[in-house]
Parts: sequence; C-alpha cells; structure tokens
Amino acid sequence: MKKFAFFAFLVCLATDLSAQTSPLIMRHADSLSVSRKIGFLLLNGKVHFTHDSIAFSTEHATWNKNLDRVDCDGNFLFTHPDGYIKAKSGSYQRKTEIAIAIGNVEAKDSAHTYAFFGERLIYDKKNKFLTLPSKPLLHQYQKQKDGKIDTVSVKAEYITFDENNEFAQAFRNVVINQADMIVTCDTGYLDKKNNWIALKGHPKCTMEGYELTGDSIYLTIDADKRTLKTALVIRNAKGKQHEKGKMGKPDQFTEANGDTLYAEFSNEKISRLYVNLNAHGTFYESDFADYKNKMDGGRLDLAFNAGKLQSALISGDAQSTYFHVQDKNRQIDGRNEAAGDTIRIAFDEGKVKHLKMLGTKTLASGRYFDLTKENILPTSAQDSAGRKMAKKKTTPVEEKKK
Repeated sequence: MKKFAFFAFLVCLATDLSAQTSPLIMRHADSLSVSRKIGFLLLNGKVHFTHDSIAFSTEHATWNKNLDRVDCDGNFLFTHPDGYIKAKSGSYQRKTEIAIAIGNVEAKDSAHTYAFFGERLIYDKKNKFLTLPSKPLLHQYQKQKDGKIDTVSVKAEYITFDENNEFAQAFRNVVINQADMIVTCDTGYLDKKNNWIALKGHPKCTMEGYELTGDSIYLTIDADKRTLKTALVIRNAKGKQHEKGKMGKPDQFTEANGDTLYAEFSNEKISRLYVNLNAHGTFYESDFADYKNKMDGGRLDLAFNAGKLQSALISGDAQSTYFHVQDKNRQIDGRNEAAGDTIRIAFDEGKVKHLKMLGTKTLASGRYFDLTKENILPTSAQDSAGRKMAKKKTTPVEEKKK
C-alpha cells in the first residue's frame, strides 16, 4: 500500500514538473528578426504560439526568451480548453501561465454560460481565475425550458471571477440586471453554484412592484425558474410592495421597516414578510394615500395571497391604526386604534376584515373615532370637486340686455 502511494506521488510530481518545463512553441510567423537586445525576437504576420493546451495568435509579437513572455499587438486571440479571449493586444508568460488582454476585450467559456467584456482582463490559467479591472461587464446565460436564454448582467468598476467555483465578486458602482430585477450596491458577491447573491454598501433591490433597501441584502434564487426565492435584509431594513388594482380598483401599497427583514416569494409574488426589532408597517390604497394604516411592534409577520396582503401578526407592545373605508360611497367612515401584547389582523381585498387583540403586559384596548362628518373622499373625488368649484368660480356671467 505504501509503495502504491509513493508511486502515485511520483506520477503527480512528474506531471507537475512536465507542466512547468513544457516549452513555449512558436508555430508560425511570416517574418522574424532578432533585436539588438539579446534574447528578444520580433515576429510579424500571422504569429501563432502554443503551450500545452493553450494557443494564441496575433499580428505582431515580441518574444522575450529570457522571461518566456510574449507581448502581442493586433487581433490578439487566446484559446484554451475552457474558452477563448479576444482583444486588441495582449501578453502571455509561460512560467506563471497568465494571459493579459487589453482593448475591446471579449472572453467566453466553451459551454456558452459566461461572457466577459471590458478594457483589460487578466486570466490565471493555473487557478482558472479572471480579473477585470477596467470597465468590466459580466454576462451569465441560462437556457430556459421554453428555449429562451435568460441573462444576468453585472456591471461594476472591478470584477473577479473564480471559474472553478462559479463565484464572482463586483466592486464599486455595482449594477446587476436579471429579467425585471435590478440590484445596485457598492460590493456584490454572486455564487452561481449555490444560487445566492450577497450585497453590501447601500444595496437596493427592485423588481416589478417591490423594493428592498438596507445595510446588507442576501438573496437566494430559484435555479430552475431563475426567480427570487428569499430576501434577507439586515439593519435599517426597508421593504415596499405595490400591487396594481384590477377592474378599476385602486392600487394597494404595503411598506415595512425595522432592524431585520426577511421575505419569501412564490411565482414572482411575495408570500410572507417578517420584520424583527422596532418593526413598523403601513398599508394603504392609492386613492387614500394620505390616510395610511399603521402597524407597530417588536415583530411584524405579514402573509400575502397572490401579492395581496392577507393577514398580519403584530407582537410585542403591538399597536395598530386603520381607517374604515365605506365601499358604497367610497369614503372614510372612521379610524380604529388598537393596542396589546399581540394584534392579529385578517384582510379581505386589502381591507381589514377582523381584528383580535391579546394583552397581559400591555392591556388590550381599542378605540373607534367616527369620521363620517368630515366627508373624507378619495383623491379622484376631491380633485373632481375642486375642478368643479374652480370652473364655477371662473365661469363668466353674461350681462343682461337693457
């Protein structure tokens, strides 16, 4: 057994040494000249080199034999088993196995999964690691069941990519786009293998009808559907949800903020929302935007059905305020204020259906304020009444003929 292990060690050692000592070979050049500086070769016209499994070509090259480094100028093309790199110019050093591409860089993998663009790219072949320090753009592609290609786009000032682990890091002025999701932050981490994204430095995540902000955000992605599964927002967490009204009904808005926020999504719609520590929430309809219903407590748990608020649980010094809207006349009839250790609220079409209060430490209490005499109408009705009044005041009165 020991002999076998020693033999395996010798084979690995021999393989490593072979890789280190394999020569850099010039396969073709239309012309060759020796520079006055000893060890330099000047190559022109269809220059082609190989080293182990890599190959690169260019129009003009300078080969430093002492360093075994080739500097290329003009249509630099570098190919390797995992993909290719194109650029205006570039270089390759045999000892470090590092290729550098400069100017209109384009790099793609052989599986057509990733593409990289920028003004400068550094590729470490040994570690399969890419660095893009100038105007970088990363694309990640995935073919859907319907045959369409879904693309994740990452822009930043500096991007690195670990090919082995499919892990990308983006720094400064980061913008991530995927379908209708837009993410901005100072630093972003994308783990394709485990399907998560971490954001730091003023992160903001927006989708159709949703917005999340905080000190840091952690997102998990459904690998098959390429949709958002969960979102965790840590410190100064804020979440906004906007559900468009149907059949002429007003739009509905839900907002929540606190120390920590956690949201779950299903079929691109929010299904649950949890807010911890100093939890505050509001919900309202677009035509009564000045009359926001409020929920405050130590913790806030919200449940949604197809994107619409279905129930709320307020825990710890719970307080709530909601306005009762009479549907028939579409006006506010009253305001309900409640307090207790725990408040449970059930909703129907965005309106409070029933409310239950429990209290020991904080005594359960509720008050109702009649607002019928204030004649609080929706914004559209107020605007319409205002226009009618203005028209009435400005209508000229015809003089009677004598």
